[in-house]
Amino acid sequence: MKSNLIFFSLSIKLKHHSKMKNLILFTLFSLLTSGLSFAQEPEKDVKKADRLLGLYLLDTKGNKEKLEEAKKLIDGVYTNEAVAGMYKTWLVRGNIYNEVAGMENTKLVLNAKAKLDNPNAPVIALESLTKAMSLAVKGYEKKDVIASLQETSQFLNNFGSNAYNNNDFIGAYKNFGGVLKADKLITEAGGKAILQSKDDVNRQTYITAICALSAKADDDALPYFEELAAANYTDSTGAGAVVYESLYKLYEKKDNAKAEKYLAEGRTKYPEETNLLFAEINHFLKLGKLDELIGKLKMAIEKEPNNLSIYNTLGNVYDNLCQKEWEKGDMGKADEYFNESLKNYAQVLAKDPNNGTALYSSGALYYNKAAIISKEANKLANDYTKDGTRKYNEKKAEMESYFDKALPYFERADVVDNKDVNTLIALKEIYAKKGNFEKSNAAKARLEALK
Repeated sequence: MKSNLIFFSLSIKLKHHSKMKNLILFTLFSLLTSGLSFAQEPEKDVKKADRLLGLYLLDTKGNKEKLEEAKKLIDGVYTNEAVAGMYKTWLVRGNIYNEVAGMENTKLVLNAKAKLDNPNAPVIALESLTKAMSLAVKGYEKKDVIASLQETSQFLNNFGSNAYNNNDFIGAYKNFGGVLKADKLITEAGGKAILQSKDDVNRQTYITAICALSAKADDDALPYFEELAAANYTDSTGAGAVVYESLYKLYEKKDNAKAEKYLAEGRTKYPEETNLLFAEINHFLKLGKLDELIGKLKMAIEKEPNNLSIYNTLGNVYDNLCQKEWEKGDMGKADEYFNESLKNYAQVLAKDPNNGTALYSSGALYYNKAAIISKEANKLANDYTKDGTRKYNEKKAEMESYFDKALPYFERADVVDNKDVNTLIALKEIYAKKGNFEKSNAAKARLEALK
């Protein structure tokens, strides 16, 4: 009994092993045969995709599934090394995606807000046809690509316009830029240009650049703007000034010399353009070129007399110049700048009594003047002679008068914005100097609550 049991057990194991062996052999055979058939598929699939496209074109309404099948086939094989270097692969793919784009374009004609299944179809068609053109050898091959590209360009333009109208600036600049690429490919191959004149090219370049900029694709936008600057492009809407302003802003982040070059060129060519003027003002502010700013800010006020931020900026420039003269010890020149600064803030407050910037800046101007006088008073503090005491008391009274002038501006600024840290610091200090510790402590408590 024991030996029989052992034999039976071994028999089961042998049978199981035999089944596993057959299964492994079958699997290996299947993999080998499928591998052999797969190796032969790509070229056939390209041809089949082309045939399916032809069937679709015979009946575009009744054979829509043929186009979808053709698209699946070509998408599955076009990168295969067996066909990736073939002209026909890329022409077929380009033509298939042209037809896909045509179907999507019909949706847009019926409904501009329609959700597209293949929103990148024209761009993919262009990429494929670009590759086909690079592989074309015979004249008729190039002519076929040109004909397809002319169709693609229409879809690129339509899809670009639709994307732009829907604030899809990435889609807009890729499609609009695609029109430029298609036009260049066609003309270089001897075909008739899509964009008939240099002005047409410039307009297309401009809208592409603007869309790329709006999409925050700065690196893509830059060469388009540079082409426009080189072409001296402008129009009745002030596009030329926008070109130079954009180049300044794009280069400001990475090449200050080029940024300044384009800004200077723009200001020379378009001296009346306010945006370029403000760009120059901000540039000089950043560099601290205060003396040069005064004339430019006055020019800006002439152009926009109701723009209160310009008055505030000019007031701030004079304030900074005043402080520089204080540091030098030239109190006469400092007073000139002090009065000019105060005058600009006063002009703002005459038009807008609740302008927080002008209120705080006026208070700060008086406060800083008081601080300067305080230093002078401290120099006299140890002079206990009758004359020294008199001078000390005069300086102290002068200092307090400036604190008194500063206080109402800070109090009004606090009403406008009761969470401004700098205003609260100033109020805390002035109240303490005036001996009003209740209000000083209240300002301090509010300040600590904010922190």
